[in-house]
Amino acid sequence: MTTNQPPVQRCQYCGSNDLGLGWQHGEAIVTFKKHGLGGSRLHSLICRRCRAVLYQWVTEPHKFPPVSNCTTNQR
Repeated sequence: MTTNQPPVQRCQYCGSNDLGLGWQHGEAIVTFKKHGLGGSRLHSLICRRCRAVLYQWVTEPHKFPPVSNCTTNQR
């Protein structure tokens, strides 16, 4: 996200606008490689009332290749 405005203003589950920002550390990274490092940490927008995770985004989206360059192996 490049703006200071969160993409979600209100919880879709309980209707609260009491939202919090969290980060996942350690093993909770999103990677573009099937095995290995080289990923990006996840940020989470969380409802502080019902504890639902409302939205997530990676810190460094430029690390990920465009979809047109990806190959998927669905087994």
